[in-house]
Amino acid sequence: MDLEVTQTAKKKLNEIPEDKIIQLSFDKGSCDIVNNVYEMKVVERREPESYEKMINSENLEFIVDDHFEETYDHELTIDFRDNFFIFKNKNQTFNNRIRLRYI
Repeated sequence: MDLEVTQTAKKKLNEIPEDKIIQLSFDKGSCDIVNNVYEMKVVERREPESYEKMINSENLEFIVDDHFEETYDHELTIDFRDNFFIFKNKNQTFNNRIRLRYI
């Protein structure tokens, strides 16, 4: 998977403590524009569940659903602007108002 994290997003995500990890959750909706990332949770570092996997990018680790790559056509960019994360791939912008949620 080609997961790109822009410099502004990387700067914000690097504020997360080392004992935590980022979990990306997405909505498996039924309309044409589906699979929006709807939540970024900062959780205790853990091993992925059987239906999850780890993705590494820019020295950051993410826990994602095991269908994550297919969902985003193996390409996703995470950006950070105006205090929100924005997710996009080559075809569309998926969300523009996601914040980190600490669990």
